[in-house]
Amino acid sequence: MSRKPLLAAALLSVATTVVTTAVSLRHPDLPDEPLGLRFPGDVRVHLALGLGSGVAAPWPMPLIALVAALKDGPGRVGPARTCAIGATMLVGTVAEPASWGLRPRSDAARLTVVLHLLSGSALFLAATLRRPEAGVDSRVQP
Repeated sequence: MSRKPLLAAALLSVATTVVTTAVSLRHPDLPDEPLGLRFPGDVRVHLALGLGSGVAAPWPMPLIALVAALKDGPGRVGPARTCAIGATMLVGTVAEPASWGLRPRSDAARLTVVLHLLSGSALFLAATLRRPEAGVDSRVQP
């Protein structure tokens, strides 16, 4: 089976993170507050460290998904990793107060919620709907 859907979903995730990080840099008043827990420090520092913000997922997540999609093949763990990253992006988006309008935000910040939900869903679905190739052992190899 082609790895194109998995790769397309990973590329969408990377593009989403680029856009949402740019929005986050313009809105440093939207820090990362999953479930109301706020980490000390500036949003710009959090972004540089790969921690994300209230409207941007941590940048290592889409990069890991992209590498996993590029290395995908029979018996590889790429789909499992992208599925886990997609699920984490969905949960992270839902856990942020900025997603629910509990923090003042611009139209661009509202768009980030939609982008994260789309890219997280794409990663999750591309990985879970992927079927192993016929005649290939589908067990995961290290």
